[in-house]
Amino acid sequence: MSQSRQLAAIMFADIAGYTSMMQHDETLAMNKLHHFKEQLKLKVQKYNGEIIQYYGDGCLMIFTNALDAVNCAKILQEDFTKDPYVPVRIGIHLGDILLEEGNIFGDSVNISSRIQSMGIPGAVLLSDAIKNQIKNKSEFQLTSLGNIEFKNVDDPIEVFALSNSGLPVPDKFNLSGKFKELITSNLVADTPVEKKKVKRRVLFFILPGIFAILTAGYFIFKNINSEVSNNSELIDKSIAVLPFVDMSAGKDQEYFSDGLSEELLNLLSKISELKVIGRTSSFSFKGKNEDLRSIAQKLGVAHILEGSVRKDGNKIRVTAQLIRATDGFHLWSETYERDLEGIFKLQDEIAGAVVKQLKLKLLTAPSGAASSASIEAHNLILQGNYFIEKRDKENLTKALDFYLKALAIDSLDASTWAKVGHCYILQISWARIDRNEGMQKARIAANKSVALDNTQAEGYYVLGLVKMWDFDWAGAETEYQKVLDLEPGNADALRSMGFLYRCIGRFDEAIQLTKKSITHDPIKPATYFNFGQLLYHNNHLEEAIVSYKKVLELNPQ
Repeated sequence: MSQSRQLAAIMFADIAGYTSMMQHDETLAMNKLHHFKEQLKLKVQKYNGEIIQYYGDGCLMIFTNALDAVNCAKILQEDFTKDPYVPVRIGIHLGDILLEEGNIFGDSVNISSRIQSMGIPGAVLLSDAIKNQIKNKSEFQLTSLGNIEFKNVDDPIEVFALSNSGLPVPDKFNLSGKFKELITSNLVADTPVEKKKVKRRVLFFILPGIFAILTAGYFIFKNINSEVSNNSELIDKSIAVLPFVDMSAGKDQEYFSDGLSEELLNLLSKISELKVIGRTSSFSFKGKNEDLRSIAQKLGVAHILEGSVRKDGNKIRVTAQLIRATDGFHLWSETYERDLEGIFKLQDEIAGAVVKQLKLKLLTAPSGAASSASIEAHNLILQGNYFIEKRDKENLTKALDFYLKALAIDSLDASTWAKVGHCYILQISWARIDRNEGMQKARIAANKSVALDNTQAEGYYVLGLVKMWDFDWAGAETEYQKVLDLEPGNADALRSMGFLYRCIGRFDEAIQLTKKSITHDPIKPATYFNFGQLLYHNNHLEEAIVSYKKVLELNPQ
């Protein structure tokens, strides 16, 4: 493995607001991305630079000297302001890098990314190290934005904006980005004396209030999270799959886009070292125009996978993008155009790309084996999945009908048999069908699922539910454990096993399992309701109240 070190000017560039752009106009967004990459290819080479890697709508480049890097950035931004306009942010830093097999590493790479994050569309931001290299070049005009303490960077760095005509300069009093705080000594020196006094008076009065609020908040937060979860701590190897957006002309393929998202979620869940958020929590953000960073914080994940689906007859076009939640940076994005028969392979391709980007082990149970399955049956299953989530009598009847039609086409699909069994269980609870008849049908379907494929967790989970209804505690525990052996992060199995342990008085184990279920599906009201009951029966009354309030917050009905 060859390695070398060198001093380089490192440039990060990305398209601001690209995620929102994709959601509103996929074609426009893709055209801007193509133009962005074309211009980088032309200009970077012209200025003796090298493109190291694209990250979806972002790009990492290096140059042999600071002058070439700044000239290239200036020319690029002048081009991107013309038609077709591309809202690009650029950050540049000079430092030592480690080159290894075409990739670069080092603190300097991190710093250039941090500098780029605080930019605005059209701006070119430079570190003090770059500024010192070009300070005698009269063709460059620079404006200081102050000393910045960046996240995960030890020492403050003074950042400058290239302020030549036509280049915007960020407001240094209203900066945002990947930093800890703005060092205000330089900035306060620029303000009038009276403003300084006002600031001091304001701080004198508000700081005690802030302290009181933070103190109260700490204890409330501690009470909730000591028994539930800490959603603010993002785990590096964690992901939420948001429901893909239906971009079909008739907007009538929602079941298909939802199904693709759920299949990807299930594929990624099979990776033991990856924390994957459950369907209920991920899909709770469907149709909401909420900031991805906020979603990630609520779900407690470091990455978001999102995308869109356009289906036209037998043709599908899928756009997927993997986003780093801390800064909204696109680690990877791709657009696929396939015939419908290639849907199973496509799911593997997307999941495999995510695995590669997160540097995880390969999928242990790829769906490619199912590629011989009937597309017609698959389409029926997706429609069944869509209706089963609605949890009412009419929609559960529809779901069961779709599943049974799928079995009529392919009676050897273990997953479909498990879904049929689960549907009967839900009908007992929600549609009030005859208990004995429903249980018998659910038991037959679950056993059939396991007999056809004992490597899938779904069948064991339904068997566990059946045995719970039969008050066979030991049998249910055995089935749930089989699920967790196959999928350690299965939130439904964790919650159900926690409920089982509550029923037989094993409260400590029940609490641990339910808390773990919440970390994998943190916005599911049913889990908080179960947790509240568990805490109540274990005489943790104050904590139970907190959990019940969480239920009402998530579902006021």
